[in-house]
Amino acid sequence: MSALPERICSHCGISFRWKAVSSSGDDGSQAIFCCRGCQGAYRMICDAGLGSFYDRSERATPTVAEAATSSYTERDLAQHIVSDDDLCRIDVLVSGITCPSCVWLLERMLGRVPGVEYVSISYSGGIASLRFDPERVAPLELFSVIARLGYSPRPYSADQSEKEARRERDDLLLRFGTALFLTMQLMAYSYALYAGYFQGMGEGMKQFLQYVSLLVTTPVVFYSGWPFIVGAWRSLKTAAPGMDLLIAMGALSAWLYSVWALFGGQETYFESAAMIVTFVLIGRLLELSVRRRAMSGISSLYAAAPQRATVVGVGGNRTVEVDEVRPGDMLLVRQGERFPVDCLIVEGETEVDQSLATGESRPVLFVSGDDVRSGCVNVAAPVTVQALRPAGQSYLMRVASLVQMAQAGKPDLQQLADRVSGWFVPAVILLALLVCAGRLLFLGESAAAAIMSALSVVLIACPCAMGLAVPAAVLAGCSRSASLGIILRGGDVIERLASVDTALFDKTGTITCGLPGIIRLETYAGYDAAAVLQAAATVEEQASHPIARAIVRHAAEHGYQPESCRDFRAIPGRGISGVLPNGERVLCGSRSFLREQGVSLEVDSRYDSAATAVLIAIDGCLAGCFLLSDQLREGARGVISGLAAERMDICLISGDHQTTVDRIAAEIGVSSAFGGMTPDQKLAHATELQQRGRRVLMVGDGVNDAPALASATVSCSLSGSSDIALENADVIITGDDLSRIATAYRISRATMTIIKQNLAWAFVYNIIGIPLAMTGLLTPVYAAVAMTASSLLVSLNSLRLMRFKHNG
Repeated sequence: MSALPERICSHCGISFRWKAVSSSGDDGSQAIFCCRGCQGAYRMICDAGLGSFYDRSERATPTVAEAATSSYTERDLAQHIVSDDDLCRIDVLVSGITCPSCVWLLERMLGRVPGVEYVSISYSGGIASLRFDPERVAPLELFSVIARLGYSPRPYSADQSEKEARRERDDLLLRFGTALFLTMQLMAYSYALYAGYFQGMGEGMKQFLQYVSLLVTTPVVFYSGWPFIVGAWRSLKTAAPGMDLLIAMGALSAWLYSVWALFGGQETYFESAAMIVTFVLIGRLLELSVRRRAMSGISSLYAAAPQRATVVGVGGNRTVEVDEVRPGDMLLVRQGERFPVDCLIVEGETEVDQSLATGESRPVLFVSGDDVRSGCVNVAAPVTVQALRPAGQSYLMRVASLVQMAQAGKPDLQQLADRVSGWFVPAVILLALLVCAGRLLFLGESAAAAIMSALSVVLIACPCAMGLAVPAAVLAGCSRSASLGIILRGGDVIERLASVDTALFDKTGTITCGLPGIIRLETYAGYDAAAVLQAAATVEEQASHPIARAIVRHAAEHGYQPESCRDFRAIPGRGISGVLPNGERVLCGSRSFLREQGVSLEVDSRYDSAATAVLIAIDGCLAGCFLLSDQLREGARGVISGLAAERMDICLISGDHQTTVDRIAAEIGVSSAFGGMTPDQKLAHATELQQRGRRVLMVGDGVNDAPALASATVSCSLSGSSDIALENADVIITGDDLSRIATAYRISRATMTIIKQNLAWAFVYNIIGIPLAMTGLLTPVYAAVAMTASSLLVSLNSLRLMRFKHNG
């Protein structure tokens, strides 16, 4: 894709490389703009006869677009863009998101930008994931759109996200501390005013206390409550009323009425305005704590990512930032250090703790030629490795990115809640106005009582609980899944997975490991196992076949390392030969290969016909036989029994021979098995089940599984699967433990239960609370407390998912 030439916007003056918006003047001149907003501003200035403004070389650039982009260049943002076929993706950290309504507004406005194909925002982390056509829109323009809405965009990074979270927490603590201190002072004055109301008080003292109450309340409303006022103004400008509007209306109305009552000689309600802000801030602070705890799954992934790497060079080793590592760089990983990026061991061997990547608690031996994932710990000895991918594309960062995208994904129930919240706020405002008018006109109440009832309606009906019902549960469910080694690609995946009733499993590489393993070593002619292992490791080290790698690994596990080998030859499909340092000639391969080389095979060797036999001869004498077989993957029986316990139909499908498939099916307890299936037949089988009304989970790992994975209701792959399988997977299992698939299903079911409980509570809360507020039985303060308690109840109920256990 060729880059567009650099242009200068005729209005704001920034340089850009995306498709320009052009406009012709009356004199035939051509003006170009970075966006249509600049085009509109340019026309307004010129139509007002102020076109000379653009002739001033020293003119400032007062547009919002530059304010949003002045800190970044296209080169800065290019480092954060990931290519995705013809589209690109960028993750943006958005400051100022205070409630689910902010997410709804941003997704709605960004989705309208031409060229933006997909927008998903995580309320928990304030992270926007944007997929866009770089020929139609540029990241700087998207930043400008976010800034015009009153939010602050930054390219996402883990460090920046953590700094932003700390800044948000500190700011909230300061505002809450101020509100709490001043409200406590205010309550002392309010108690005195209440006592004077019932027992009598001099007019001068009453006015003094009311003026002091005004002085104390004003900072609470306009400093501590400023984020609500800003959010309310933002929602009015964009015609998208949200929760901040209701909170700001409640606090400002109580404050304004009290000011009017103060100068009119009436009773004031300054304490109501202050307590509304204070109680809502308590809720926001506790909700932030819940969100951060639910984000702990992602935080642990980012915390495990090394920040520096040691690069091996001609002039010596040097330490660099991990972002500076490029594919092909040679790195030194010392004992006790984490592997900074995905890499290939090129020198040395060591034991590696893969618990972060696979959940395997025991260290695993890695030798030269093995791939190691980023974040794993080098336990035993220093090794030299070659970087395979940049840090941003490493396994650890890809997993963290998938979890973030999952938290931003929305199930159908969330979309329903978003639609309800969209019309709910205007309806509440209208209802509050009707309550106020009705109590004034028909019940003959005072203006103070009518306004207080209307404010109670506004506050009690604030749809925080409804807005949090789904994202809080999705956040907790995805985060807990990630901590258990289960990556869900989105909230919609949770909803679909919970409805699955049929599971299809591929055999090779899924139910089985897909790689040969040594199950037995037989020795002949007086050779002992040590001599056979040493000889086999020395010659097989030169080969790249999976069987050769299995033999070398088996020898290393028993303490035998390859020696130098000369005159190595490989005959594809037959075997290999080489000469040991002591001059002995070694042959490894099939029976027919050794027979062709003149080796006598008149030895009684019995083994399972399902096993692969690799024979080894030393100086023309048969010395041993390695028996290899594709073994069941860890948790294979557990996942079958776990899903069967959930009354799910299970079927094994494979391209392997029917007899082999039947044998594996019987071993894991599956009654339905189909062998000899092509990719098209797997796809047809999955499609036929869905046409019969079944909800299909497809579990596979290879290219031949990709069509069936793409068509299934929910697709699942293991982290070591082929790239195309992972691209089509809705659920990714890290490590080799298949029983996590059953855990993923149970977590999805539990999450949907929590979502339904949250929505039911939000509905019941409004059904009970709004009538109470309309009848005047709830004061604005009690309404604010009830609203805060309702939101906290939803958040804490969702947090129960963080205690979900994996029963492997």
